[in-house]
Amino acid sequence: MREQLVAAAERGRPLLLSGATVLALDPVQPDLPRGDVLVVGEKIEAIGLDLAEAAESLGALRLEMAGKIVLPGFVDTHRHCWQNQFRRYMSDNTIEEYMVNAHDVLAPAYLPEDVYAGCLLSAWGAIDSGVTCVLDFMHNARTLEHSEAAIDGFEDVGIRAVHGAGPPAKGEWDERWLENVELLREQRLRSDDGLITLRLAPFGYPDIEQPDKTLSPELLALARRLGIGVVVDAVLGPNAGKLVAALGAADLLGPDVTLIHCTEVGDVAWDAIAASETAVALCPTSDSQLGIHDAVPPLQQALDRGLLPGLSVDVECSLSTDFFAQMQAILTIQRMLSFRAAAAGEGEADPVAVREVLRMATVGGARCNGLADRVGTLAPGKQADLIAIGAEDVNTMPLNNAAATVVLGADSRNVQLTMIAGKPLKWEQELIGCDLEALRELVVGSRDRLLERAGRGLDVTG
Repeated sequence: MREQLVAAAERGRPLLLSGATVLALDPVQPDLPRGDVLVVGEKIEAIGLDLAEAAESLGALRLEMAGKIVLPGFVDTHRHCWQNQFRRYMSDNTIEEYMVNAHDVLAPAYLPEDVYAGCLLSAWGAIDSGVTCVLDFMHNARTLEHSEAAIDGFEDVGIRAVHGAGPPAKGEWDERWLENVELLREQRLRSDDGLITLRLAPFGYPDIEQPDKTLSPELLALARRLGIGVVVDAVLGPNAGKLVAALGAADLLGPDVTLIHCTEVGDVAWDAIAASETAVALCPTSDSQLGIHDAVPPLQQALDRGLLPGLSVDVECSLSTDFFAQMQAILTIQRMLSFRAAAAGEGEADPVAVREVLRMATVGGARCNGLADRVGTLAPGKQADLIAIGAEDVNTMPLNNAAATVVLGADSRNVQLTMIAGKPLKWEQELIGCDLEALRELVVGSRDRLLERAGRGLDVTG
């Protein structure tokens, strides 16, 4: 079937995903305990109980999906893809140690080809774990060529990606960040209709005392002039909260802005976020494991205001590649805090439901990445960015609750199908189009050269 599927995709043949449990997560399209999804070209043509006749009339290839859950692909709202030659290299780091190791030591050693290798690896890792769209917060764009290398990596894989064009945090660079963003918009990512889109990516942490790199009215105006969204990393602490509140008071926030982390920014900032419908991307494992401010992802502040945030992996050099880990972490942390507050008589926050966490990973992520009109739910007319989770595997069977099976029972090995814009990139646990040996050689070679340039060693048992 793999060969048939690859051949069908190459010819643009329609595909019928037949007999699956369908979690559409859509306000109009209902979920189906057992149903079909018909894909024609890049889009979903129809979802229904039995589409065999329609599929046959189109000459569709039928994929038997009984025992599988079909749902929207996960949408990662914030990942630093350039770093990932160094997966788990900094696993015990605090945030302060991470900043030194990643940005003072390693980042300046990167050539464009190293950025390419990191992004290529990141894209395949994302697809393997069911992520069909990733926002790459590219904060090692030392030259225009570094940015273009990141985009090349995503295009060569075929993942849907948002290039968050940001400035380096430390070290020497060409200091042409904003000129390069304009060039990318004019020459490389002129349209928002393709798989790769562009966003301006400043920081939201005034304490770094680099005003030219920090979110401001001027940067918001530039992005809006270019017709691109804004994604802001390191929105951390009281001073970041004051910045967000001031921008809100000036009516400068909005749905075209996504704020990442939002840890300890305070109620005034949160009220400004909610009033302006600004999107929020949370980082469940990086906040907690790296010790970022109070180390608690602020999901409750979002829920209290009726906001649905997105989720993100953040830094694979310290954390898990697996997107399932983000869902499990945010669920566990919020429920723990909810129960603890109730026991202490300090609050009445409801424990978050499993399905709501799944919506964060899909619907919320699509909104954060500015793509809610295209992805995040399954419905006719939307892009066919979808995944299938095996529900009869040893760690997922029997199927008793589809959303809980995805969030709590599954991991990357259960992703049977990953499809982006109608193109299958994973089938029956194997990546399609990925030469693993060549990828391994590229990534390891890049890592070793970077360590040599940076004057660092590698102790895999240390």
